[in-house]
Amino acid sequence: MSNRGKISFSFGILGLVSSFFLKKSEIQDAIFNISLGFIVACLMELVIFLLDNKERWKLIKPQFWKYNLPVRVTVAYLFRIEFNGKYMLIKRHKNDFVGYQPVGGAYKYFKEENREIFDNLGIVPCNHVPRDEDTENDLRIVINKRKKLSAFFKWFENRKNREIDPWREFYEELIEPGFLPEKLFKHIKYAYVGKHEEGVLRTEDYPIEQFRYADIFELRLETDAQKEAIKSLVNNDNIAFVTAEEIRKGHTNGGIRILPHTFKILPK
Repeated sequence: MSNRGKISFSFGILGLVSSFFLKKSEIQDAIFNISLGFIVACLMELVIFLLDNKERWKLIKPQFWKYNLPVRVTVAYLFRIEFNGKYMLIKRHKNDFVGYQPVGGAYKYFKEENREIFDNLGIVPCNHVPRDEDTENDLRIVINKRKKLSAFFKWFENRKNREIDPWREFYEELIEPGFLPEKLFKHIKYAYVGKHEEGVLRTEDYPIEQFRYADIFELRLETDAQKEAIKSLVNNDNIAFVTAEEIRKGHTNGGIRILPHTFKILPK
């Protein structure tokens, strides 16, 4: 609801309550009807707002309750890499969560360029997991008041002063370690296939509630050489090719753990 709508609603409630303390008269009837009109108009504005933003309900909902509590926000991108009917995952080497997951990671933001807007939105880096030079300026943040979630994602969707290309994580996870030859993947073709956003949830791994968002990109292999390079990773211990059923189960038929967020790359 707009600020004008909130003010009108307040006047409507005030007028409605006041009318009950007035003697029955034309003035009392007029105040009652005008106040009721204010309230009905505001409720109609609220309904229209909710209908127009029904796809963003998970963002809007926190504005109505617990709105002044902090929330941890992670904004990432994941690659769907499908080959011969299976999905390619990479081994996570950090000790906090061991298993296989999609290639990808958190978006980066430009610290200095966003200092003012982040200060206004009450955004601070999330340090529940210690940061290092690789994770500096990751969009793993804490918003001090979750009612600012919508404003934060309005900034994110504007695409200014932040990373917009998923190439970096692809390079760091597959090319830099030598799993794929750089000469074949200097340029990659990919398509945006959707997003996955959760509501504000309580999880066991962090002391405050979280909101997690991920863009999903599908890698499009353009040449036979690229396809052969992917195929050559079948016997690499750092790579796993798994079925959709195994992803949903959370482990392969051979007992290899698949990390919970992997399901996000599956077609809806």
